[in-house]
Amino acid sequence: MDNTLIITDAVGYAKEALVGKWTRWLIFIICGLPMALLPFVFDTKKLVDGTTFRWDLIPWTEIAIVCIVAFLLSFLLSGYLARIYRGVTPPPEFDNLGSLYIDGIKLAVTGFIWFIPMIVVIAALFAVIFGMGSGDDGSQIAMMGIVFLILLIEIVVVIITVLYSMLGIVRCARTGSIREGLRFGAITETIRAIGWLNYLIALLLLMVIGFAFFIILSIVALIPYVGWVIQLVFIPFYSVFSARYLCQVYDHGVPQATT
Repeated sequence: MDNTLIITDAVGYAKEALVGKWTRWLIFIICGLPMALLPFVFDTKKLVDGTTFRWDLIPWTEIAIVCIVAFLLSFLLSGYLARIYRGVTPPPEFDNLGSLYIDGIKLAVTGFIWFIPMIVVIAALFAVIFGMGSGDDGSQIAMMGIVFLILLIEIVVVIITVLYSMLGIVRCARTGSIREGLRFGAITETIRAIGWLNYLIALLLLMVIGFAFFIILSIVALIPYVGWVIQLVFIPFYSVFSARYLCQVYDHGVPQATT
């Protein structure tokens, strides 16, 4: 698997999808706008009075409205990415909004289910930590051992979740089935076809690229007044890039991709 070709293809695909296609890019920006505006809903400086945090000054209604709108719009973006995961070329349009929205919901549900075990283990970890405040030295040592064991389990669960959820989401997009996106055995076979080492390297490269991209955007976001706008404008490029990248990686395990 040539990762350089995959990266080059994904960059070219993102350019074709957005550069000159200003309507598509604008839809991405509009769908991401509510979360970008969230920091402007309240003034953090006014929420802190000396050493006291003023919970009563938090505009809960406005925050809830912004979050709900962002949540609902996110399904449109997920639905668009689902079309990219299917290997559609040239880049798809934002049309057939009904099916687009349903596809987005399916992808969101699939991703959420994959992360449930990780959430459960984290909840167990916090439950044990909060229960460590009482008891003798012997019980405290036992509790520390349990915490360490849970941390090890959490690390394993996180690794499995990341490795399998990525291809699970692509598989869900390809088949249109949440159940298929959760089939552990089928995803394992796909990873074997790709090659475990190839797959790990491909994911590592994607994470490095994503880390570098968002570090740069975080620095740009510090520019007064316009930084957050620049950040909002360029995030769609990475979204399309990463979706195409994973699509190409998946195709190395399933050569007969659905288009």
